[in-house]
Parts: sequence; C-alpha cells; structure tokens
Amino acid sequence: MNLLFQRLLPFLAAVLLAGCSSTGGLFGSDALDADEVPAALEAAQAARAAGDPGRAVKLLAPASRARGLAPELRDRVQVELESSAQARIEELSQPGTDPDDLAELVELGLPRQIAVQAGLAAARRYVESGEPMDAYDLLKRLDDKFPLHHERLASGNLMADIGLALSDDTPTLFGWFDTLGESQEVLEYVILKAPWARRCDEAYLALSRMYEADRNWQLAIARAEGLVLNHPGSPLAVAAQARVPKLRLQMLASPEYDRQELERARRELQEWLVTHTASDLQEEVRLDLADCLARLCESDLMISRFYDKVGNAFGAQRHARRAVEEARDAGDAQRLARAEAWQRGLPPADNPVRPGEALP
Repeated sequence: MNLLFQRLLPFLAAVLLAGCSSTGGLFGSDALDADEVPAALEAAQAARAAGDPGRAVKLLAPASRARGLAPELRDRVQVELESSAQARIEELSQPGTDPDDLAELVELGLPRQIAVQAGLAAARRYVESGEPMDAYDLLKRLDDKFPLHHERLASGNLMADIGLALSDDTPTLFGWFDTLGESQEVLEYVILKAPWARRCDEAYLALSRMYEADRNWQLAIARAEGLVLNHPGSPLAVAAQARVPKLRLQMLASPEYDRQELERARRELQEWLVTHTASDLQEEVRLDLADCLARLCESDLMISRFYDKVGNAFGAQRHARRAVEEARDAGDAQRLARAEAWQRGLPPADNPVRPGEALP
C-alpha cells in the first residue's frame, strides 16, 4: 500500500460513512467539515497532477464552503479550485466534448465567476453541437442563478445569435421542430432581459417580421416601434420607422372602421418623408402615402354618401370636399374625377365649406 493511499484512507473512510450525514459527503452539494478539508485538498492536488481536473473540482467545491477554516488554508483551497476549474473548462471546451459535462459545473456550487465561465463555455459548445435551445436554457439558468453576473454582455450576444439563427432556419422535412416559435421565445427574452445585446436591433426586426407573417399586426407594429425607440442610432431604424405605418395599412381591413388608424398612418408617413429626404426608401414611402390617402378618400366618400342619404347636406358636402383633397394629394386622377363628380351632384349645404377653408 503506497504512502499516499495510506494517508488518504482515513479521509476516504470518513467520506463513505458521511454519505447520509448533514455534510453531504465528498460529492454532496453541502460543505465539508473543516477537519476534512486538508485531506480533500491533498486528494484534489493528486487528481489534478494525474490529469483529472474534473475530480479535483468535485473534491474542492464542497471543501471551499467549509466553515471555520484558517485563512491560509481557505486561500489554498480557493486557488486550487480556480486552477482546477479553469483546467476542466479548457478540457471540456474542446471540439467533440459533451457540453453536458461543462453544464454540470454550473450546479456544483462553484464561485460565481467560475460557474458563469463554465456556463458560457457550455452554451457555446451546445451551439456548436447543434443544440441551440439547450444553450438558451443554460444561459437563462445563469441569469436566474447570478442575475448580475460579469458575462451578461457575452451571454446576451450569444442569445441574440441563437434567436436570429433559428429565425432563418429551414424547417425540417417532417416539420417536427418549430424553429420560428423557438426563435420568438429567444428573441423576446433578448429584447426584454438583454437589451444591451449587440444584435438587439436585429432581434426587434426579426420579431416584427415573424409577427407580420402570423398576421399579428399589433405585435408586429410594437416590435418595429421598439426598434426605433430603443435603437435610434441603428442602421435599421429608418426602415423600421417607415415600416410602422406600412404595417398599419396592411392591418386595416375596411376604411369605414379604421379611420383613426388611417389618419395615424398618414401622419407617420408624412413625418417620415419630411425627416428622411435622402433615404432610398422615399419612393416606396410615397407610394404607401398615396395608398393611405386613397383609402381616406374612399372613407370620406362613404361617409358623405351616408350623410346625403339621411339628408345632412352639410356633412355630405364636408366629407365630399375632403375626399377631393385626399384624391388630389394622392395624385389619383381617376379617384379625383369620381370624387369631384360626386361633390357636384350633392345638394347645396346650408353652411357650405368655402374654398380654401380648413376642414374639421
């Protein structure tokens, strides 16, 4: 029996006997007793020297939580734990290793900095292994366990990358995996919990497009507005600002029920055109404005016909005049001719609107 084994035998026997005790034993999640720590430290050093940093970490994690240690011994345990953990993280970060082994380090009760480092490395390995949602779940667990951890920026960046990659993923042959639904979950978490992420503006845009595809217009608009509000300096912000009224127009099913939203879209489009005179999107936005004005024209003609039917000549004339102005602003000659013909055929109003007078 070699000398090292003889020296460790009492410690190992104590560990086996303590398996059901309050200390939790050698591999338990609780702290070791102070008198067990020197043997644990010696065993960990031997394990690391033998090329087994994983065993060293499992020995030292409960030792680091022991109470009543002398400062010198506590420092030795901490230094050895950090060195062993670093060696284990490097060992498990290599291609071909199982990211589950790295993820286990997060739950060993290691010091925050080491646990977070291991968790982030495990998440990256999950991504490399084609398991992005496992990476996302682990990063969320880090946030829950260590809300103010030092790698929040890197974690947020990785989650944004995961969510955006999932949003571009091609569905599988059998359609078993809802990558778009997963992408929504990840990206919603990013904009809420990691707004500092490098690609957060892209997350807003991707979400807006996904909600548009689902015809969830209110959320599509909200995410485009969120991009403009929270990332005004983003190169995507100008297009997103133009996207908001365009989505409003797509949302509207019939002009008689959506006058307020049409008016809002017109204001947004007009303000955009004034603000972004040099943008390549000018022509597209002008077409959207023409579409909006044409719908407003139809809305006013519809209202004018209603007033004419109930004998309200003033109301009929007012809305007919507004329809004429909207058709003219839209540059729609056919609609303009129709609106003017309708207005000419109306009976005179008791209090007609004079040429050039502002309409209510």
